[in-house]
Amino acid sequence: MADAVRSSRKGSSTFEVVTKSVEETQQLGEQLGRLLRPGDVVGLCGELGSGKTTFIQGLAKGLGIDPGAVRSPTFILMREYPAPVPLIHLDGYRLEGAPSAVWLDVEWVFDPKKVTVIEWADRIADSLPEAYLELRFSHKTTNQRGISVIAHGSRPEQLSKELAGKTQLSR
Repeated sequence: MADAVRSSRKGSSTFEVVTKSVEETQQLGEQLGRLLRPGDVVGLCGELGSGKTTFIQGLAKGLGIDPGAVRSPTFILMREYPAPVPLIHLDGYRLEGAPSAVWLDVEWVFDPKKVTVIEWADRIADSLPEAYLELRFSHKTTNQRGISVIAHGSRPEQLSKELAGKTQLSR
């Protein structure tokens, strides 16, 4: 599986995972999906083609959703996938800051009965709740992706630690 390195930043649990294939990126997403519960928010950041949607396909599988049904909502901005714990999948690529995100029904998007995952979360950072798990994606090589996991808040801190425990750690 992926290799991970732990570090600490401003009191938040942070570690980086390097996945070596699409399958490993999906597997990491699935591991996180199995840890998520209603009300959790995950924000993904990274350039085009860095593995965000691939990761969400795995995350959906971990929530019991068919990963083949997951598509990037770039042109429609948001999709909801029904499941015992529904998944809200928002794409902030076409949004630029809080003024562009004003149309969002924040109470619906961040519903405590659903899991919310946001691609391009950095574009709507001012609209994010205080507590969320941030994942930053980067290209390492053609097939390798670096994924930095940063916790913002106590529940995300717990998620980060549990996810780190499920990866092979190297220092």
